Amino acid sequence: MVFSYSDDRKILSDINLLISKGEMIGLIGPSGAGKTTIVDLILRLFNPSFGEILIDEKPVTKIDLEKWRNNIRYVSQDIFLLNDTIENNIKFFDETIRHKDVIEATKMANVYDFINSLPQGFDTIIGERGGMLSGGERQRVALARALVKIPSLLILDEATSSLGSESESLIQQAIDNLRGRTTVVIIAYRLSTVTDCDKIMVLENGEIAEQGSPKELLNNPSSTFYKMYNTQHKSYS
Repeated sequence: MVFSYSDDRKILSDINLLISKGEMIGLIGPSGAGKTTIVDLILRLFNPSFGEILIDEKPVTKIDLEKWRNNIRYVSQDIFLLNDTIENNIKFFDETIRHKDVIEATKMANVYDFINSLPQGFDTIIGERGGMLSGGERQRVALARALVKIPSLLILDEATSSLGSESESLIQQAIDNLRGRTTVVIIAYRLSTVTDCDKIMVLENGEIAEQGSPKELLNNPSSTFYKMYNTQHKSYS
């Protein structure tokens, strides 16, 4: 698969990517490597300049766009929350969602105990942009919103990059709870968030420089991921 904008400068080149149903995939690489562009193509914000994306061996362009996007949930580090109750933020105007669905989603997102400890519980008003919550709490509420109807694909775009280690750990536990229940693509700056993935893909200059399981890459001192991981680990130590 190849992708370029109108100036013909290739953003992605020779991308050959297989994601199996239920897999957890980590996409890493420096800024500008093409990680976000891959997500944009999956979301069909753009179409490849050459090649195609197949879903169950069917070109994604042959799938109804609204139906396809309804099967995807996207969580980034920039969370949009309403000045409303926690429950309404999770339901997000979907009247088909029941309270028990909200409870189940918050348990999966590792935020149920926190909500239950609040005097008003799920009826707690969280303020403009969720200002009454910490960054980690906002992130887990957003994750619960994404999981209230289990998507076919969950994309986490640097969802823990601005969080402390405790909040990151809670998010990581929540992600681990999803293993096998949905396909997860994690774009990560903190490489510790992808070490439990089934497969890691390292992007450089719009190409897949290497891919493999975390164990394979971390056991190979010559791998790019090994070097990146150890450099980052030392900087956080």
